[in-house]
Amino acid sequence: MRVPSIRITIIIIAIIAINQLSGCTSRSDWDKAKQAGTYESYQNYINRNPGGEHLSEAQKRADSLYWKSIAGDTVSAPFKRYLEKFPKGQFRTKAETKIDQMKQAQAGNKKTKARVTGNNVIIRSDHTTSSSSAGVVAHEGTVVQILDRYTSGNSDEALLKRAVSVEVNGERIRLPKGKAIRILEDHQDSVQASFITTQFGRAEGTIDKNDIEAIGRKTWYKIRTTDNITGWIYGKFIEEI
Repeated sequence: MRVPSIRITIIIIAIIAINQLSGCTSRSDWDKAKQAGTYESYQNYINRNPGGEHLSEAQKRADSLYWKSIAGDTVSAPFKRYLEKFPKGQFRTKAETKIDQMKQAQAGNKKTKARVTGNNVIIRSDHTTSSSSAGVVAHEGTVVQILDRYTSGNSDEALLKRAVSVEVNGERIRLPKGKAIRILEDHQDSVQASFITTQFGRAEGTIDKNDIEAIGRKTWYKIRTTDNITGWIYGKFIEEI
C-alpha cells in the first residue's frame, strides 16, 4: 500500500529537480549574455529562455544593441529588418523616418548605372562577403544598373589585398587575392581569421595585417546585369557613371 506513495514522492522530487535545473540554466544563459554584451548573446538568451525571468530586459538590450549597429546606415534595408525583428521596438519611429528619408533621397539620385572595374567579380545575394554567390561579372567594364546602395557599419569582414600562404591543420594552403575572410581576433601585426577553403571547408588561420583590407564603413551596390542577375557588389569594384 505504500508503493504508490513512494512513487508520488519520487515524481515530486524529480519535478523539483527539473525546475531547479531549468532555473540554473536560465541564470547561466543570462550571465553569459551579460558577459558577452552583444545583440547575438541576448537573442540567444531569448531563444533559449522564452519564459525566463530576464526576458523583458534581454529584449530591451537586444533592441538597443541592434539599433546601435545600424543607426549610421545609409540605405533602408537594415531599418526594414529592424521593424521586422522589433515591430514594437523602442526605435520604431526613428526607423520609419529613416526609411522615408532614404526613399526620397533615392528618388532624387540620377546616377542609376555603373561600370564594373574588375574581372570575375562575384555578385553576392546580400551585402556581405559571407553571403552566397548570385552570379559573376566576368569582364571589366561591364555596365550594370544600380538598384540600391548600402554602407556597412563596423564590420569584421575583410578582403585579401594579395595572394597569401596560410597554415591550416598543419598544411600550407594558398588563398587568392580578393578572398573574403572574417576577422576573429585582432593582434598587433596580424589577425586570426576564418575563411572557406575547398580542402577543409570553413577553416581558420593567421594572416598579416598588411595583406588584408577591412571593409567596414564601405559601400555595397545592389545591381542588375543585362541578363537579369540581381545582387550586391562590393563598392571597390563599382564606378558610378
